[in-house]
Amino acid sequence: MERLLRLVRGALDVLYPKRAECMGCGSRAGFDRDWLCEACRRELASRWVGAGQPPRGGVIEGAAYGYRYGGPAAGMVRNLKYRGVRLLAEPMGRAMASAFSALQPLEIDGVVPVPMHPKRRRDRGYNHAALLAAQVAGQLDLPLLDVLSRTRDTRQQARLSDAERMSNLENAFALAGEVADKALLLVDDVCTTGATANACAKALLDGGARRVWLLCYAEARNGT
Repeated sequence: MERLLRLVRGALDVLYPKRAECMGCGSRAGFDRDWLCEACRRELASRWVGAGQPPRGGVIEGAAYGYRYGGPAAGMVRNLKYRGVRLLAEPMGRAMASAFSALQPLEIDGVVPVPMHPKRRRDRGYNHAALLAAQVAGQLDLPLLDVLSRTRDTRQQARLSDAERMSNLENAFALAGEVADKALLLVDDVCTTGATANACAKALLDGGARRVWLLCYAEARNGT
């Protein structure tokens, strides 16, 4: 029996390594699940949003967000986006699918990731929004539609003022697939001013989409 318990503990240590780094705060104390230590899991739960307000601009029908940006939510985003921890897309996508349930019932024809410019995608090796969108599509049993392209390698939005964000994205997105009469769910990691989401939604609506909803892992528009 003791030998069996040691084997089970060993297997659990491989699957859930206690010495791993918490993706929320960087603690080396380890985590039990979802890549977060217990303190970060509690804080993340306190930041839950669900259904929220769509970005100003009038082109997005409605929106849902997993969490208010900051704390462990910010850590998860940074580790997925900049440190290459692609496996984080799975728990983040699960949270996003749960947030989306606050908007239901909705008839959605497909999930659309916010695209990256090909040069930036080559440099990073992946599109983090596409990883999240794939997880969301799988959770919601919806098709993943790669129907947007980024036509200009714009400056990073995080470094710009609100006004600069809008002009930076002018004509930055183009349709790359058929969206006529479709109701679409646009997916990104964070919504700050909503400039990126609105620019993408406009390209989809101009291409014939019927409606566009937005789903993000985190919402940062309230300065949190």
